[in-house]
Amino acid sequence: MIRKIIIILVIFFGAITFAQSETSWIKKKDKSEKVEKVKKIEKKSSSWIKKKEVKENKKKLKEKIKESKSWITKKSKDKVKDIKEKLKKHKSLAQLPKAELYFAISIDQSENEEAKYIYGYINSDKTSENSKRFKFKNNVFYSNNDGIAFFDDNKTTCQIDVLKDEVFGELKGKAIIKCKNKEIFSADINFDNNGKFGKGYDVVFKGGLSGDLEFFDTKIKTIAQLENYKLDNKTKTTIVERSLPSNKKEKILLNPNGKYYALLIGNSKYEDEGWDDLVSPVNDIRAIKKLLDKSYKFEKVMMVENGKRKDIFKAFNDLSKITTSNDYVLIYYSGHGVTNEFEQAYWVPTDGAKNEGEVDWINIIEMDNYFKRIKAHHLAVMVDSCYVGGKFKGVNLLDNMNEEFESMFGKNLEDDLNLRARSVLSSGTSGRVSDTVSGTNHSLFALTFMNTLKQFEQKNLPVNMINVALNVKLYFRGNYNKPMLYNPPTWNDGGGNFIFIPKKNYK
Repeated sequence: MIRKIIIILVIFFGAITFAQSETSWIKKKDKSEKVEKVKKIEKKSSSWIKKKEVKENKKKLKEKIKESKSWITKKSKDKVKDIKEKLKKHKSLAQLPKAELYFAISIDQSENEEAKYIYGYINSDKTSENSKRFKFKNNVFYSNNDGIAFFDDNKTTCQIDVLKDEVFGELKGKAIIKCKNKEIFSADINFDNNGKFGKGYDVVFKGGLSGDLEFFDTKIKTIAQLENYKLDNKTKTTIVERSLPSNKKEKILLNPNGKYYALLIGNSKYEDEGWDDLVSPVNDIRAIKKLLDKSYKFEKVMMVENGKRKDIFKAFNDLSKITTSNDYVLIYYSGHGVTNEFEQAYWVPTDGAKNEGEVDWINIIEMDNYFKRIKAHHLAVMVDSCYVGGKFKGVNLLDNMNEEFESMFGKNLEDDLNLRARSVLSSGTSGRVSDTVSGTNHSLFALTFMNTLKQFEQKNLPVNMINVALNVKLYFRGNYNKPMLYNPPTWNDGGGNFIFIPKKNYK
């Protein structure tokens, strides 16, 4: 009897256990099926949205091509012959002839192909009867413009036509690019008031892909933008490649021993009429301070706007009082710089006289001695000024860096952080540098610096001064007055590297 009861109990509890395990299995299966179903729906939805977008872009391009027939006028035999000759030979961006406007284009990546890039130039068509001459904001323009475009594959050449017109008080444009390989590209354009900068919108490629387009008045700016497009896409590609081995990307965390401080000096308004006032310096340091305060853990960011000689030295003294030998110090100067007949370089404070003003300018030798004494574990000096760049003395490290070295990510950030560092990054060597980039209130040097910090912060990555300098180098390609990064030999650099650490990357 007892035996029967035990057998019954075993069967009973076994049935319960089986039922429970079956219920658990069913639940797991239901959950798995639900997740899989959601994934399939998301994938299908994403694919459907993409197909819909491509379909709309193809329709949009078709309409623009049809519309362009009304404004792309028939060209003379001589013009057609000239265009055919120019399309025969591929040119690099640096080899383009002198023109009114240059442009850079980035075509988004498709599923099976890498991003594509186009560059070229346009000039006003002043001979065609259908090209109307019109005034806008006291500037003279022609409605019809044409030129030549090139893919950076060193093979494909294209013809570009641009229509300009005033629309509701703004200078607008339409562009059609037709290439020898049957590719077609279109865009609408917003130009600035003087027509020296333009940004494309509704940019559509033949396959239904979209892209970016910008016009500039110099080759240097165009080269910089083309490299910027490539850098942006390289960042996307690199991050995708690095995340493939693992679903979770390892976050780089750093723990600096000291605090971060910055002194930003921007001189725009000069008292002596002999000096031209500058647009970018004050705008640059305000924007840099805002970025450092928001995204990077700086204990204090000091600013000197339109500083007189005494203001600048007072700021240096105030800085030296709060920093220690464990800290990380950034000094940024933007303003006029000069050299005398003996090749002695100076920063020019706003109260510096144009003629015979050496006594109230700031001598680089004087600054050099001061920087040697400043208390800091890392000291980085950035100079955005004419003529002064290389005057602290040192070998330009960028000259010795090949393409393999130009990595987006520092491989030895811990060493960079722990070893003593002393460096100078300048916007040029010994020549003039431009005040602003067309369409902005910032210098090319400052824009590059800020864009680099923003890109790395968005990806939760620290960035060292070498990578900042390499990005500046990319923007300045084609510019004879190249940037410099060097370690002044008398400053006792210890092999470290100033690192900008986003707030999210602190241990």
